[in-house]
Amino acid sequence: MVLFRFILCAVLSVGTSFIAFAQNNKTCADDCNCTISGDIIDAATEEPIPFAAVKVINTQIGSFSDENGHFEIRNLCSTEVDIEISHVGYKIVVHHHDIYHPRLQVRLASDDIILESIIVEGETVGAGFSSMSQTQLDSRTLSETRNQSFGDVAGRIAGVGTLKTGQNIVKPVIHGLHSNRILIINNGVRHEFQNWGTDHAPEIDPSLIDYLQVIKGAATVRYGPDALGGVILIDAPSMKLHEDLNGKIAVTGQSNGRSGEASIELHKGYDRTAFMLQASGLQQGDLRAPDYHLTNTGKKEWSAAFGAKYHWPAFDLNFYYSRFDQELGLLRSSVNGSLSDLLRSMESDVPPDTQAFGYEIREPKQQVAHDLFKISGQWNGKDQSLNVQYAFQKNDRQEFDLRRGSAPSINLELFSHSLDVDWQHPKLGNWEGSMGFQSIYQDNNNIEGTNTVPFIPNYNTSRIGFYLIEANELNESTSVELGVRYDYQHSSIRGRQPNNDIYSNELTFQNATATIGLVKKLGSATLRTNVGSAWRPPNISELYSFGRHRSAFEYGIWRYVVNETGRVNTRGVILTERERDAPPEMGLKWVSSYHLKKKNWDAEITAYINYLQNYFFSRPFGITNTVRGAYPFFIYDQSDAVFTGIDASTIIKHDTRWRSAVRGSYLYARDIENDDYFIGLPPMNLSYEIRYNHGRWGSFKGTELALGLDYNFRQFHAPRTVTIREILDAAQNDQNIFEMDDSNFDFQDPPEGYLLINFTARTNYRAFDFLFTVENLLNTSYRNYTDRFRYFADDLGINFRLSLSYNF
Repeated sequence: MVLFRFILCAVLSVGTSFIAFAQNNKTCADDCNCTISGDIIDAATEEPIPFAAVKVINTQIGSFSDENGHFEIRNLCSTEVDIEISHVGYKIVVHHHDIYHPRLQVRLASDDIILESIIVEGETVGAGFSSMSQTQLDSRTLSETRNQSFGDVAGRIAGVGTLKTGQNIVKPVIHGLHSNRILIINNGVRHEFQNWGTDHAPEIDPSLIDYLQVIKGAATVRYGPDALGGVILIDAPSMKLHEDLNGKIAVTGQSNGRSGEASIELHKGYDRTAFMLQASGLQQGDLRAPDYHLTNTGKKEWSAAFGAKYHWPAFDLNFYYSRFDQELGLLRSSVNGSLSDLLRSMESDVPPDTQAFGYEIREPKQQVAHDLFKISGQWNGKDQSLNVQYAFQKNDRQEFDLRRGSAPSINLELFSHSLDVDWQHPKLGNWEGSMGFQSIYQDNNNIEGTNTVPFIPNYNTSRIGFYLIEANELNESTSVELGVRYDYQHSSIRGRQPNNDIYSNELTFQNATATIGLVKKLGSATLRTNVGSAWRPPNISELYSFGRHRSAFEYGIWRYVVNETGRVNTRGVILTERERDAPPEMGLKWVSSYHLKKKNWDAEITAYINYLQNYFFSRPFGITNTVRGAYPFFIYDQSDAVFTGIDASTIIKHDTRWRSAVRGSYLYARDIENDDYFIGLPPMNLSYEIRYNHGRWGSFKGTELALGLDYNFRQFHAPRTVTIREILDAAQNDQNIFEMDDSNFDFQDPPEGYLLINFTARTNYRAFDFLFTVENLLNTSYRNYTDRFRYFADDLGINFRLSLSYNF
């Protein structure tokens, strides 16, 4: 903690010095030599818009875009101006701009569609990820999915799947990796939470998201350890100066779960300051499969966010605070009191204890809350910038089981402090890039009063990393990227055994990573290829987890031993790195993408291979019968693994009204060391959508109809099946069926493939937007292979959703 405070003081001192230097630094305004340039494209088609008018407000200065949509205004005598961009048939956009963000992208929206015209300010230098496969979710898809879970929204991108524990808990999966192998950067801050649990979804409200992008490469060099699979970048709406009070009020209702949701968003900008406020609330009852209710799957949540910005000529100061609060129930039939009850739950067509619809949330359930506070400052100089950011996060998690009393069985509190410094330096010859460092301090504690042995111990973790990323444009069609990074991490662990004995340990990890990439333009196509190394220290849960966690028992790699007969012993077992080595995961990922863009056709294919050494994974090892019930139990193990696959997507514009979209993904993963498959990885997926845009229809505009087909194949790359009945029969005959074969297994065969059909209709009337969707239109009964509740119940049936929003 002393080191962290020292770094904070040092960085703030450096930042103050930069600001003082900036205030006395000569600018282009002194010689009337300032320039603004950018590109103007159609927000829907992304085609360039020629002859658009760009005017500096309250002056006679202006320009027009050329045939490629590019414009440039020279010889300005001010570093900050207000500009207006207009074109016949498009919505006018006004923007306050300074010369420190020279790369403008203007996205004009047609008068006939719902989207608004926006301006995106580019970085002064590249971010160093142009060689990695990147996909951004378009604003139309964001608006149509903002009432779903964060994981489901991210899952709309090819190559991104989901890991579920029922419909209320959804985690994103990138190329087969999830949880602490992918990073979520929320408004520039690493989202820190109890991400070790498969039933711990990110505490993020999609209704507050304005931007979502997925980087599919090993982005450890820029964002630090854990980014073995990729990074998800999300941002709230930007705050703009000189902006009248405006906002949006939205309400949504859906049939499945009989839920209601309301949200509000406000923006206001002045000469030097801007503000933003968001809030939303949701209540949902029990969900329903096609043939029965899913008892105790209700949900309550609310969230709020506030942002403020202060602008000096060369310096921006930003504040941001958000809170997410959620209570959700877990399927009642996933908890059982005996081995026979467990068998009945897994073999029943209708889950036991199924009851009538209700809004009451009973045990088992979760209560989570997440607070994020961020303050950041950015100084912009000539061809360079310095960004300093401090963030504080508090994550509270309570999990309640079926037992006597009202105390939670898990009660965790996680505090996270982070400091990020990034300097984007001026060009050095043809090289441009950034360097910086990141530090984080975490304090995780079990709150007293659970009357159980803590599932994971208390711990403190300190980490610091330094990085350098450079890009070189060799010629007009070719550029290369290079990056290196070094990280050091120290953790102190303190835990309690079932007999109340205290154990402790000190763990230190350090490693260097690197990346190299190439971008090659081939006419109307672009080839991107990147090779990057990555690493991840073991999570505390992978080492020390002990006991029941929701619908299963789990034991970390240092909390069990396997005897000569193949039986697991967990009583009083506390190992260290001396008795069983648990080295960090080491990864090497190669990603290549080919993007072809024609006038009416846009296609991209991405291929990847990711080799992971010392891969941690949880595998089933049998069932256990305790005073708390009968449950499957899992143990953590390590092996070398390979993940390889292909993502593909294409958009075809048949004419001005009709367009089609196709996307698909295929993943193959293998346990190299044991020559086996892993459990719970996404199967092959293929989806198709046909969309009709009617445009203006009387007083209505932006009218669209869409029909989507989503087919999930059966997972053929799955391990063997050993059913609960087989394990029980062997136990009655005093046989150990794992003695001769300890390979990985699952309790059920992978479910059959299934087709889901979805329908969407949207339109706009004056200041009102209407959205109507139907999910699982045919009310198909199915089970999702990556849903851990597939053992007990079908997935969701048909769902009607209606949303109404008012823009002002």
